[in-house]
Amino acid sequence: MENDLVKATYYFADNSAIVEREGYFNKEGKLHDTWISYDLQGNKTAIATYNNGVKEGVWTYIKTDKITVVTYNENKITHVEEKALVVN
Repeated sequence: MENDLVKATYYFADNSAIVEREGYFNKEGKLHDTWISYDLQGNKTAIATYNNGVKEGVWTYIKTDKITVVTYNENKITHVEEKALVVN
């Protein structure tokens, strides 16, 4: 436990060496703080924030060609923005 939060790490079912997602639960067992999801190569695919089980703040979804930024306020989407991902 860290500051009344329990860190959780989940691994892909078919490859227990690769992290699928990780984040925190509060003492009530609700998703809390930052959660990060990964693909099989270890690249981040999503960065999310929860506040006592409620989607909150900026969530970032990362794909090979774009990044989608979604803003939540109390589980409701308030803004969506897509950006092209250009790698030099």
